[in-house]
Amino acid sequence: MSAAVLKPPLAPWPVEDLVCGYGARSGGWYEATGRLAGAAEGPAAIVLGGISAGRRLLDDADGPGWWPGVAGPGGALNPRTGRFLSLDFLGEAARPFPSVEDQADAALALADAAGLDRFTLVGASYGGMTALAIAAAAPERVIRADILCAAARPHPMATAWRAIQREIVHLGLETGRGAEALDLARRLAMTTYRTPEEFAARFDGPEAVQSYLAARGGAWARETRPERFLVLSQSMDAVDIAVEAIAVPVRFLAINSDRLVPPEDVEAAAARMPRASITRIDSLYGHDGFLKETEAVNAFLRGDA
Repeated sequence: MSAAVLKPPLAPWPVEDLVCGYGARSGGWYEATGRLAGAAEGPAAIVLGGISAGRRLLDDADGPGWWPGVAGPGGALNPRTGRFLSLDFLGEAARPFPSVEDQADAALALADAAGLDRFTLVGASYGGMTALAIAAAAPERVIRADILCAAARPHPMATAWRAIQREIVHLGLETGRGAEALDLARRLAMTTYRTPEEFAARFDGPEAVQSYLAARGGAWARETRPERFLVLSQSMDAVDIAVEAIAVPVRFLAINSDRLVPPEDVEAAAARMPRASITRIDSLYGHDGFLKETEAVNAFLRGDA
């Protein structure tokens, strides 16, 4: 494994950008990119989000972090007291698509490069499944895993929704309109992340909801390559983690209105594990509750829930 430290963005706490080559268990050789940010001597955690999340967990001079209200001063993931490693998920370099085990190997390689021997895991959505893969691969390094809105395998309905999104993007790429297709796929995805109750309370008439979906789809299409979306979407649907072998303490947070990762699937995963517990919360925001319910999420991560 080789590693390099890049010039980090300005921030009021230490920040290191890391790049390292690593050999994955699948046999491929890949490049991992991540960021270590926070108090130099603080307790370490690897923090992973959904497929739209990357190494910028915390606000800095380059832009906002992906977990506002949770990662930052005042949140449970406070860079003034702790150190946090996040990464850019492996994408099209892995063929036909990266597995969560490949992502886990990337996170462990970056932890080695950062000098983190032991750490807590915090993972939400796709990052939660990756965190479970890390706990399975390196239990001796994991203090505890906090898993939000993720289970051991995808629900068939979630796979069905994602399969339709992938077909939309494939059609777009075949006709030279990949970005437009990704925009539409993201609009569809937003209707699965959120709840009918939120939309009914938030939007009055078709123009408002259509404008919202157009904004969300357009923003995603400007930031993401269609090919990257396709391989990460496939990666989610291929997950099947043998969680019964995970012996480290695991705390799950499930959201009662989550249609992508129903709480029953989270409970089923927890029941297969020797040291797992589960907290369930209500939310108007469905799967996106891990991003929106900052008070409840902070309480869970602090152990107050």
